[in-house]
Formats: sequence, structure tokens, C-alpha cells
Amino acid sequence: MMKGGPGVGLNVDRRKGMNPAIISLRQRNGRLFGRIDSLGLPDSIGKTKVPAVELEEALGLIDRIDEVMAKKIQFASISPDVFRTLDDVSASRREIEMIEPKIDESVNLRLKAIASSVYIGTLRRGDISSFYDVVNCLGTNRTKALLFILSNYCQGIMDEEVETIFARSYATAVMAEILASQTGFREDGIRKAELCGLFLEVGRRFMVIYRKLYPGDAEKLDDDFIDSYHPYLGDKIIGRYALPDYVRAVILARNLILEENHVSLAGIVQLAHDTVQASFEKNNNRLVIKCQVPRPATDVTRTLEAILTEKFKVVGLVNYLHIIRVPRIHDL
Repeated sequence: MMKGGPGVGLNVDRRKGMNPAIISLRQRNGRLFGRIDSLGLPDSIGKTKVPAVELEEALGLIDRIDEVMAKKIQFASISPDVFRTLDDVSASRREIEMIEPKIDESVNLRLKAIASSVYIGTLRRGDISSFYDVVNCLGTNRTKALLFILSNYCQGIMDEEVETIFARSYATAVMAEILASQTGFREDGIRKAELCGLFLEVGRRFMVIYRKLYPGDAEKLDDDFIDSYHPYLGDKIIGRYALPDYVRAVILARNLILEENHVSLAGIVQLAHDTVQASFEKNNNRLVIKCQVPRPATDVTRTLEAILTEKFKVVGLVNYLHIIRVPRIHDL
């Protein structure tokens, strides 16, 4: 059952299992073009006025993608028992350790590499010798999220388009982590920013994979449709895997949100996404970052350049990162 994130109006009508905004549209009869304000769905698809898919048909297609792709993820590499164990606050160490043989080896290796890597700001390298250490280091929500994201990624690893979307999402997560750290977010907020960045385009990734698997829906599922509706699918995915409501709120925000005297979590993630997207468009699908030359006697393992390089390397995405060293201003 879907629960809404803060301020996004997504409580489900329990009698019908539907969003009340959708119900009200259907009760008004007529053709279901138009907008669900709480989801930010558009009046038309694309940047110019073009014939839109009826909203009811669009939502039906999104529901079908959600169901089909959830089964593929489940049967391909993740047993439902894995998420049930992670959601069980009373799960013992032995039960958590028993998750490891239930997940794909390539996913497990990447997950351990991420858990043992260097983090931004005050976050430090983990000491990983078991799957329990992974969960202890990353936390339950981040472990669940990474299991889901990495399983989805590994299934599409041979497809350039799918890998590029994953690389852009991962780069967004890293950039959100950096921005959150450098704008004064506490450790919990930095982790939240990273998690939201990972999932910002999860709906887009699912739609692209589905379009490749089921070309019969490709005409409806064009790029404009995906651009317009992927946050709604992302919201459903977040709800299905019981990830935090703040992730759903950020996915649906789709704008830079400023609080009274600081940039909000959604604003940080949106800034990160726009920065990464601009770099990918300009630099042939690479995140290009300029980093200052380290000062003498600096611990080079803790420089931003070293941290960024390691974070991309542990998931096999180092080719999507390019770092340019620039002199410090006082050295010019």
C-alpha cells in the first residue's frame, strides 16, 4: 500500500487501492487528458503540444511496467526473503548473514566494495568481512536500495543506454553527497541525499529496459512519455520496496526547492542531477570535474579527487568520470 511522502498528497484510497487524485479524475468522466497535480504529471507529452496518451491508459501502462519489472528483478537475482529479512528489525546476525548466498555474486561484490570505500566528509571507510558488516556499515535502507539498484543495473549491463542511465544516476548520487556535505548537511542528511540521487531516475531506467524487452509498447513508451511520467513509476517502485518517504518526495518534486534559509534535500538532489545531466550532455556521457592540486603534505587518499575516483571505480564506472587538475588560486 502506497504511503505519501511529505507534502505530495499520495495517500491511497484503501477501498479502491487508487490515488484519490486519479479517482477524482475518473469520476469527472470525459477523456482523461490532463494533470494530476500531486504527481506533477503533464497536460501534454513532450516540449511542444502533441497528442497525449489518455491518462488512464498511461497509468495502466506504468502499472504494467511496475508489475512486470518487479517480477523480473525478483526472479533474476533477488529473493523476496532478502527484503523481508532486512525489514525485520528483530532479525539476528545469522539471519542477516544468510542473505549473502541469496544474492547474485556480482551484486554482492559491488555491494561490499561500496561498503568498504571512502565516503565524503566525516563518513569513513568500513571494515567489511561479512554481509552483516555491509548492513552495519551502510544501514538497512541503503543496503536495500543498493541491492535493488545494482541488481537492476547488472541485468542491463550489456546495454549501453541502460548502463548510461545507471552511470548518470550514480553520478547524481555522488554529486548530491558532495553538495550536501559542502553545504553543511549532517551525516544523516548526506546519506539521504546520496540515496535520493540513486533513485531519482529509477523509473526512467525501468521504462527503458521494459521498452527493450517488449517492443510492442515502444510506440507509446517514447522518450517524451518517459521524460514526463518516469517519476510516477519511480514513486511506485519506492513504495513497493518500502524505502523511506523522503525518497518519494524528492522524486516527485522535480524542481529546485528552497527553504527559508537553506537549500532543501530535494533542492540539493535536483542541483546534483542538473549538474550531472549538463556534464553528460556536453562531455559524451561523462562527469567532468575540476579538482584543485593537493597542498603539500596532504593525505592524498582523502582528497576529493581520490574519493571520487574510488567511488566510481568500485562499481565499474570509472570510464564515466574525468577529473581535471587545476592549480589553486593563490598558486596562479
